[in-house]
Amino acid sequence: MTYFADLSPYVYLPETLPSGVTALNVGWLSPMRDYPRGDVPEGFTDALGLLCRDEQRAVTRGMHACGLIHRLGEQRFPIRIEGDGRTVVLGTAEVRVVSRAGEWLIAPTLVYHYVTRHHYLPPEPFVEAVLARRTPATIGSAPG
Repeated sequence: MTYFADLSPYVYLPETLPSGVTALNVGWLSPMRDYPRGDVPEGFTDALGLLCRDEQRAVTRGMHACGLIHRLGEQRFPIRIEGDGRTVVLGTAEVRVVSRAGEWLIAPTLVYHYVTRHHYLPPEPFVEAVLARRTPATIGSAPG
């Protein structure tokens, strides 16, 4: 998967953004780079799972596998999550939330796996926006 540092300018699929939007990367991890680890607040993983299920954007034909370290025999591809009787495949799209300051924070859907399996701790603005369920659609911006 492509690596981008957290809160660096988003450049992966710029054609999917409305004009004038400032967008930043979150959760584009690589096995060759260290990443912040820790516990997320209560309710975060549920909220993030719903975003990955219901708010996928910039859906692509390709699918990314998790490149981080797994136990021998543990499935790395495809990564799936279950919820409400539905299966969601991760690694084919992005989730987009909006910070308090108005920037779009864009993460691959694999961010859910990174948080729940690899203890990735996203930056605070992303955590806050996910918990607030503040998406481009909820603030009146084109969803991209």
